[in-house]
Amino acid sequence: MTGSDSHWLPALAELLVDNVHQGACLGFLAPLSRFAALDYWHQVLARLGPHQQLWIACEGERLQGSVQLSLCPRANAHHRGEVQQLMVHSRARGMGWAGRLMARVECAALAQGRTLLVLDAPAGTQAEAVYLHLGWQRAGEIPGHSACADGELLAAALYFKRLQHPN
Repeated sequence: MTGSDSHWLPALAELLVDNVHQGACLGFLAPLSRFAALDYWHQVLARLGPHQQLWIACEGERLQGSVQLSLCPRANAHHRGEVQQLMVHSRARGMGWAGRLMARVECAALAQGRTLLVLDAPAGTQAEAVYLHLGWQRAGEIPGHSACADGELLAAALYFKRLQHPN
């Protein structure tokens, strides 16, 4: 997506509200207002560019999920990026959308010369199970790292994945 794709803002806001109200740890507490969700997505679209990227997954005109990639601009880190805010709508979970979004991010990162991706996920959650299923390696855990939607502090599980060009 680009910063000019503002026609997706209502659907993106609904996706974020759905995820937060389903308990996702995305930096927001429930209940999340539509206004706050729209404000967040306006900020995301404003930051899109060579170092901040966003992909969405759609079925027809229906938004099913999104994911962001932040590419480190520092000279000593041009080989890595951070996956952020993977979201799949509750109606679309278990249908492979997370895997497709992550595969797209990995291909894009590799095409941009990135060979290492990192992310964090709330420890002991379904999100962590998804990343393990997709071949990510757990590097460790930080206790009491973030509050989830209900305000409970959860540990953050740190993950990485090394990327290689297909042979």
